Amino acid sequence: MLSIWREGLGAWGLPASPLPRPQLCAEDVKDFLEHMAVVRINRGWEFVLPHDGEFIRKHPDVVQRQHMLWTGIQAKLEKVYNLVKETTPKQPDGQSGPAGLVSGDQRVQVAKSRAQQNHTLLERELQRRKEQVRASAVLPGVQIKEEPLSEEGEEEEEQAVEEGEPMDTSPSGGFHSRLTNGLPAGWAVGGDGFNGHPPPSCASTPVAQELRAFVEATFQRQFVLTLSELKRLFNLHLASLPPGHTLFSGVSDRMLQDTVLAAGCKQILVPFPPQTAASPDEQKVFALWESGDMSDQHRQVLLEIFSKNYRVRRNMIQSRLTQECGEDLSKQEVDKVLKDCCVSYGGMWYLKGTVQS
Repeated sequence: MLSIWREGLGAWGLPASPLPRPQLCAEDVKDFLEHMAVVRINRGWEFVLPHDGEFIRKHPDVVQRQHMLWTGIQAKLEKVYNLVKETTPKQPDGQSGPAGLVSGDQRVQVAKSRAQQNHTLLERELQRRKEQVRASAVLPGVQIKEEPLSEEGEEEEEQAVEEGEPMDTSPSGGFHSRLTNGLPAGWAVGGDGFNGHPPPSCASTPVAQELRAFVEATFQRQFVLTLSELKRLFNLHLASLPPGHTLFSGVSDRMLQDTVLAAGCKQILVPFPPQTAASPDEQKVFALWESGDMSDQHRQVLLEIFSKNYRVRRNMIQSRLTQECGEDLSKQEVDKVLKDCCVSYGGMWYLKGTVQS
C-alpha cells in the first residue's frame, strides 16, 4: 500500500512491472496489485476505482492529514529497514493532491510536444545541409535557376540531398532537369541507369554483353521463365563466377528485363486469378518467341492461348494448334511444345512457373 501511495494518487498508479520492495517478491506485489488495479498496454497499472478529484478539491484538510500520515509511515519504515530516502519532485503551487502525479493523457501530450520539437530541429538541420550542398555544388560563373516546387517536389529534393544524389547546376536546369538529377534524358527514362548501374541502352558495355549472353543461353534451355525464377538462376550464375567478374558491378531488375526483351523474348500477360498467391515477380512471365527452329510457330500459338487463359485443357491446345498449323500436326509435336513451355496439374495445363506447387 505504501508503494502505491509513493507512486502517486491517480488513475495511473504504477509502471507495468513495478519493482518489488524489500521482503516482498515481484509475484507477491503483482498478486497484491491485481486486487485493486489492471494492466493497460503502454500505460502501466490502472486503478480500478477512478481518482476522486472532487473530494480532494472539497476537503483539502483531509487530504493534507492523510498525506502527513503516509509520510510518517514512510519515514518509520525507512528507519526500520534502512531504506534510502527517495526524493520526489516538488509540487507546483496551486496544484492539489500529492506530488509526482502524471496521468496517461499527460504523458501522451508530453510525447507529442517532444516529437514536434524534434521535428522542428530536424527540419532546421535538413535546411542547413541543403544550403551547404548547394553552396558546395555551385561552380564559378554558373547560375542556378530556381523553380517553384510543389510539396511532392520538395520531398524528392530532400530525399536527394539526404542520399547525396547529384544536384542540377546547369543554367537551363528547369523542372525536367531537376527530375533527371543531372543525368542524360535517356538514362532517366530507363530508371535504373543510376547508382552505379549502366543504362539498359548501353548494349556495348561489358556488363550488358555478359548479361545478354547469360539470358540467351538460359532461354535456349528453358523457353518460359518467370522473373522470379530468372533472378534465381542469375544468382546461381553469379555464384559460379570468379571474384571480380564484371557482372558483380551490379544488375538491376529493370536492366535484366530489358535484356530479356532485347534477346528475342516477349512478356506473356497471363491473366492470373484475383486470389492468386503469386508474388509480382512470379506474375511477370517471359518466353522465347523466336529460337530459329521448327517449333517457333507452335510455341507462339501456345503462348497466345495463355495470354488469354490462366489454365487450359489439352484438347483446347490440340484444337488450336491444328487450326493454326494444319491437320498434319503429330502428337509428338504437341507433346514437345507442351513439355517445353507447360506443366500439367489436376488435368489442366499451365505455363511453367505460374502454378504454385
